[in-house]
Amino acid sequence: MTTAITLDQFYQNMALPEACALGKRIFKKQFYDNGQLNAADKKAFVEDIESIEWRYTLKPSTINIPKHEDETHEYLEVAILQVLLSAMGKSARIAMAMQKAIPYPVLIVFVYGGQLSLNVAEKRINRADSNKIVVETAHDSGWISLQEPEQWQTDFFNDFQVTNYSFRNFFDFYKDMVKRIIALNCACHTGQYSLGTSVDRVEALRQMEKLQQERNETSNLLKKEKNLGTQVQLNTRIKQITDRIEAIKGEL
Repeated sequence: MTTAITLDQFYQNMALPEACALGKRIFKKQFYDNGQLNAADKKAFVEDIESIEWRYTLKPSTINIPKHEDETHEYLEVAILQVLLSAMGKSARIAMAMQKAIPYPVLIVFVYGGQLSLNVAEKRINRADSNKIVVETAHDSGWISLQEPEQWQTDFFNDFQVTNYSFRNFFDFYKDMVKRIIALNCACHTGQYSLGTSVDRVEALRQMEKLQQERNETSNLLKKEKNLGTQVQLNTRIKQITDRIEAIKGEL
């Protein structure tokens, strides 16, 4: 049985230097003015966000990690934002809007009731316009209960400490943060949190998502099918998909 933690304990577990603490409120209007929010994004910001706080700012002066700049990436600092929600259904939309609006790497900590969800996004410089940043891949942890975390979620909390990351530069530092959230998403399927694997976990997770969707669609067809021969074919296909899902789980 795992132990409940508080939101403050989650941040304490991250082991951030005190110099990184900021605690600055961010007004939603700043995203309206600086971001590229469409009507649906603005609706989600207005209706679903109670508050946004810039909790920590990680800079060379606050955590002693060098910035990283090359022709494709510009990782000068890392921000940790906390977003208190009044509804959880549109967190993915809100996360993407915020990640697009902020040009540097960000960890977004969504909070709803006794649950939290983490979002990170790998970014690169726009090849067509070097003054713009493109979100390459976003990763979302899904919702985690702080009162009743699973054992693999507790293992993730214990590993999600900046002292475990590379301090070579902010690019490598943030990659280590992303790596742990990907590992958490894999643990959701395997039941065991682990960093060590040679498999492309992002691609494996995408394959599993597609296969699970196909299995659900095939199961729905089976429920409606009256022809015995077609039922046999659909059952065979479901078993093939399930076997493939289990094989991918074994690789994770």
